Parts: sequence; structure tokens; C-alpha cells
Amino acid sequence: MNYLEMQEKTELILRNYDDIKAEEIQWLWYPYIPFGKLTILQGDPGCGKTMVALDLAARLSSGTPLPFTDKICKPINIIYQTAEDGPEDTIKPRLIAAGADCSKIMLIEEKESPVSFGDTRLEEAIKASDAKMLILDPLSAFIGNDVNLNHAIDVRKAFRPLYEMADRTKCAVLIISHTNKMKGISSLHRTNGSIDVAGAVRSILAVGKRKNEKTERILVQVKNNLEQVGPSLVYELTDHIEWKEQSEISADDLFMEFITPAEKATKKERAKEELIELLMEKDQPQTYIKDYFEKMNISFRTVQEAQKELGIKPYRLHNQSYWPYPATTQQ
Repeated sequence: MNYLEMQEKTELILRNYDDIKAEEIQWLWYPYIPFGKLTILQGDPGCGKTMVALDLAARLSSGTPLPFTDKICKPINIIYQTAEDGPEDTIKPRLIAAGADCSKIMLIEEKESPVSFGDTRLEEAIKASDAKMLILDPLSAFIGNDVNLNHAIDVRKAFRPLYEMADRTKCAVLIISHTNKMKGISSLHRTNGSIDVAGAVRSILAVGKRKNEKTERILVQVKNNLEQVGPSLVYELTDHIEWKEQSEISADDLFMEFITPAEKATKKERAKEELIELLMEKDQPQTYIKDYFEKMNISFRTVQEAQKELGIKPYRLHNQSYWPYPATTQQ
């Protein structure tokens, strides 16, 4: 029996694109959160990720217009799953303060078994409640205990059932996540875990602090695969969210705001940027990396310092040392 005969046989089904009906993207909040797709809302601790999510949930449950829109929509049902804050002493008081209709916001009981991305209860709950939005807070608690966020294959397998479920139900899925600790890099690479995490979702929103501002924060759109990136939104974070104005600041501008010009110019920071781009597609032999940076007049010692700060852990294969895509530290 040859190799092909040993493979599991699966019935071949071909579809002709001429028979596929074209559909327009529908938006829960244009152009930030689409229906039937996955969106990430990320940021460093203390930037108000959960507060933003609760403010949006409160508005959607009560029919209050979303930030910087005048459209009054019919109230919708929402499922809000949290693993970091108590539903009784934290989530509900904040929802009440934000003006939510709590009768339209539900959660799945997890005492016997925690919810995860591939859990069939998610789709069952969405259908049973006719929920139009699912919020999972945070990513690390729901992706699954056996999933390594820095391994591309793990990430793709974990996300697949979730985005298939979102497509079937047309429910908007918002996943709250911490950013990683890397600095001086593009905003897209601040997404926690493998670059495949960013690739698995259609929209990425990020919240960040403003320099020299105690309570002012800003929401930026890092990625949008379905439309042009939306305007950045400034808000005040106290015991509630107060939306103030739209801004032209970009995601990269926001995340670079705390990096000094001297830091931006250092060869080590440049080495970090180059390493991330170089390793994004595949792991590279150390010999290739060394030659690559020599041509850029960056010493290998400097590259090794950048490697350590990014959390890159080389491994050996066929008597060669390989460098993988940077590992990130869970918050």
C-alpha cells in the first residue's frame, strides 16, 4: 500500500463560485465590529479594555446609540463570559452604572466545566437566547489549557471552531486580550501570542494610555480585513467610560508614544523589528540570521540581545540552530 492509499479517504465535494451567493458584510458597530466574525479588543492592564466592552454591551442591550453614531438600534441580547471579574460584585455593578438592561445580558454557568473556544455550549447559548454578540474575557482563559499561544498550529486549531460557529450563527464575537510586553514594534505585533492570533480575526481594536494624561485613553483600530480602518476614539476612564472625540492618531503612533527618539534609533530596536518580520513566515537558521544582519552593519551580539528581549528561544534541528517567531509572555 502506497502513501496515498494510506491516507484517510474523504469524499470530494467541489463548489462552483458561480453558484455561491455573494453577501454583504453586516456590522454590529461599523467599521469596528462585524457580525459573524471575530474581533479582538486588546490593551495593557489599566487601559480599560473590560470597561469599554461593558460600555458597548450596556448600549447594545438598551438600544442606546454606539459611540459617535446617532443610530438608535433595537436592543439586542448579549452573552458575556468573564474569567477574571466576579459577575456579582464587579460585572453587574458596572453594567448597571453604564445603564445596561441586564435582562438582555447572560452568561453560561461554568461551575462544572469551563467554557472554551470549541465548546458546543457557546452555539447552543447563542441560539437559545438569540444573542447577537458574544464577549469572551480574556482570550487566555477561553482558548484552552492545552493551547500554546505561540505555536501557529495550536492557534489555528483552537480558533477554527470559534470562527466557524460565528459564521453559522452570524453572532459578533468580541475577544478581550492583553497585549504582549514587546515595545518599539508595530501595533499589529503587540497582539499576544503567535502572529496567527492576529490572522484569525477580522478586526483588532486596541486601547492605550495617552502620554501625560491621567485618565484619558484612546481606542484605535489596529487591523480591519473588511473595510478601511476606522477613526481612533478618545475616552475618559474613571468609574465609567465617557467618550470624548474622534482622533487622527494611528495605532502605531499610540504604541510608539512612550518610545523616545533615541530608543527608536538604536540598532537593537531596529534588530527587533527586523527579526519579527524575518521570522514571521518561517523559522530561520542562525547562520542565515547572522549573515542577514552583518549586511545591515548590525553586530551579532546586538542581534542576540534583541533575541533575548523578544523571548526568542532557538532550537536545534539537523545539527543547525533555528530561531522561531518570538515567544510572548502572558500577562
